Amino acid sequence: MYGRRSRFKWFIIILIPLLVVLYLFIDHNLERTLKEIAKSKAQLAGQEIITRAVNEKVALKTEYQDLVAVHKDGEGRIVLIQPNTVKINRMMAETLLEVETGFAELEKQNYSIPLGQALGSRVFAGYGPGIKVKMIPAGQVSADFIDSFEEAGINQTRHLISLRISGKIKVVVPFNDEEVDVKMTIPVAETIVVGQVPQTYMMLKNQGKILGLSAE
Repeated sequence: MYGRRSRFKWFIIILIPLLVVLYLFIDHNLERTLKEIAKSKAQLAGQEIITRAVNEKVALKTEYQDLVAVHKDGEGRIVLIQPNTVKINRMMAETLLEVETGFAELEKQNYSIPLGQALGSRVFAGYGPGIKVKMIPAGQVSADFIDSFEEAGINQTRHLISLRISGKIKVVVPFNDEEVDVKMTIPVAETIVVGQVPQTYMMLKNQGKILGLSAE
């Protein structure tokens, strides 16, 4: 009888440390995997919101000539490429508002990750109780128009105008949280400039949250 109790006591003494080690191992891996999955979901959700906002407010209803005016001299040579500051600033404000509204909506939605997926199991990835994840907008969204010139053929230059937007989303998982940077640069208008691009022209530059312009 005494021997049986002694063996049981040693079994418990050995079992408890093993269970503690197993718990710590699972907890560490679960937290890390869960956070990475949540960050990936937040990144994807943020990019979808930005893409939708840019398409609705800018890309699908904007032509190149809406954003810039190309001035030529009497011989047809380009002397100035000048942004339409009023149009650009209005588009910027509308797009920022749309993105910020989309980010705020994330907080109202329910997200969950199956336990099997959080444990990194391929077989049981879609099984197990769902672990709740929250997404919260973190800070303000910023945006700026940028442009670039690249050779497009003999005496031809491609002028591309893009909208660059960046923001942060905080993902909250059990006992942990982390901010995710969401950045996208989306082309919104372009044209082929025939002739030499002038050495001096107005470039699109960011001066704070709403676009400011300066000469180069």
